[in-house]
Amino acid sequence: MKKPSLALLAALMLAACTKTPDKSVAIQPGVPADNQAIIKTALKQLMATCIGLNQRSYDLINWHATVASSGGNPYNYHTENWGWKKWVEVTVEVRTNARDLPGEWNAKGQVLKYDLGGGEQPGIDGKNTLSQLMCGTLPVSNDPDNPDTFLSVPELKSLDQLK
Repeated sequence: MKKPSLALLAALMLAACTKTPDKSVAIQPGVPADNQAIIKTALKQLMATCIGLNQRSYDLINWHATVASSGGNPYNYHTENWGWKKWVEVTVEVRTNARDLPGEWNAKGQVLKYDLGGGEQPGIDGKNTLSQLMCGTLPVSNDPDNPDTFLSVPELKSLDQLK
C-alpha cells in the first residue's frame, strides 16, 4: 500500500515542478484577456506539435509571447509566405545547466524563437537551426541566408481571432 502512495506522491511533485508554458509564459503587458486566452491555446498547440519542446520542458525557462503584425505591409515575409496578418512571437531560453541535450547543439543558455500564425497557411515558423532541432518536428535549415522553416499546423488558424 505504501509503494503506490510514494509513486503517486513522486508523480505529483514532478508535475508541480514542471510548469507548462501556457501556465508560466510572460505575455506582453496590456494584452486583452481574450488575446491572452488565444495565445495560451496557441502555446499548448506549440507544445503538442513540437514534441522536442514538450520532452525537454524541464530545460526550458523564461517563456515570452508577444503579438506581432504586418502593420498593413503586404511585403512582410509572414504575409507574403503564409498570409499572416497577425502572429505570436514566442521566445524561450534553454537553461545554462540543461541536461540530455546533444553537445553539438551548443544549446545551453541560448534563446529559441518561434512565430505562430493563422492566416492562409496556419503553422509554426522556426527561426533558426537550434529552434528547429529543439522542436523535433520542424524541418531543419542549415542555410544561413534562409534560416526559417515552416510546419503546417491547421489548429493555429485560431490565431486569426487576435484583436
